[in-house]
Amino acid sequence: MKKKRSFNNILDSLIDDEGLKTEVTLTITDQTVIKVIVALLASGVCVMLINHLLKNQFPNRQLKNITNEVQSIKKQLS
Repeated sequence: MKKKRSFNNILDSLIDDEGLKTEVTLTITDQTVIKVIVALLASGVCVMLINHLLKNQFPNRQLKNITNEVQSIKKQLS
């Protein structure tokens, strides 16, 4: 069975009686890499989705005012 690692065990492996250890080996498994990649992709999709929803649900009032002004100028010129 896999050994559970807690935060205290990680700190103990980095710091000993003499101070901070200078040689630290990090092992990244394929499963960890896949989880990181999926998390990055999911966060990117969420950011794009939130951006899209904000632009469509809350239209820019300044842009609407400019559009109305341009339309009124076109009517006056016609």
